[in-house]
Amino acid sequence: MRFIHLASAIPLIAFASAHISIYGVWINGEFQGDGRNLYERTKFNIAMNAPLRNPDWSYIACHTLGNREQPKWLEVRAGDTVAPEWFWTERGDFYTGNHIGPLLVYMAPAVSTGPNTPNIWTKLYHYAYNGTDHLWADDYFQKDATVTKGHHFITIPDVPPGNYLIRSEIITLQEASHLNGAQHYPSCIQVRVITDGKTALPGVVSFPGTYVPNQPGLRWPPEGTDIADPTAYPLPGGEVWKDSPGGGIYGLNA
Repeated sequence: MRFIHLASAIPLIAFASAHISIYGVWINGEFQGDGRNLYERTKFNIAMNAPLRNPDWSYIACHTLGNREQPKWLEVRAGDTVAPEWFWTERGDFYTGNHIGPLLVYMAPAVSTGPNTPNIWTKLYHYAYNGTDHLWADDYFQKDATVTKGHHFITIPDVPPGNYLIRSEIITLQEASHLNGAQHYPSCIQVRVITDGKTALPGVVSFPGTYVPNQPGLRWPPEGTDIADPTAYPLPGGEVWKDSPGGGIYGLNA
């Protein structure tokens, strides 16, 4: 498999260190390690987990170092629960600060031309805001017991066997009132589906391509508006696939 290597983009974010990223992956409650070297460090020992701000950038799919294939693939079956574990600066310390925003999860076949291939991604899950308890998706990452703090989960759909990428993304909106102010934190996980499913992913989402600067959901509140109702927040990336078995966030719905 050949993935695009975007080494030229690394200097753009190399000196940010205190942002959210995925520490590792759990499958059916068992820790599996990272799967794709998700928490990488530069030669300066600085974490590559800063936000991406321009949705047109080519590494919006899997982050700056996320377009490189890793040797480890995590074997999964249809119906398995895959839970990425997010963190702030150290494992278990998930903290949103003034961050508010949604969680979105996509899946795509790991095609030979890499994760930036158009129209390969399918949305499996999203969550924005709970109007009852007045919390955004990333607020729930710090609500539950320590063992599940920073975790969300997705159930593997009944797709054909093969290699896939699961793209987990938190978008924070505290600076989204201006162009490219939304902060994207995407990370991709390599999985190998070993069950013989028959329902192929429709693949209607592109990264880059589907997200557009200034679109509703990335410009928030909308341009010309000082106050917006979070219960009416328009999630970007389209609707969740009708055949997705769904997912959730521990602390919201375990």
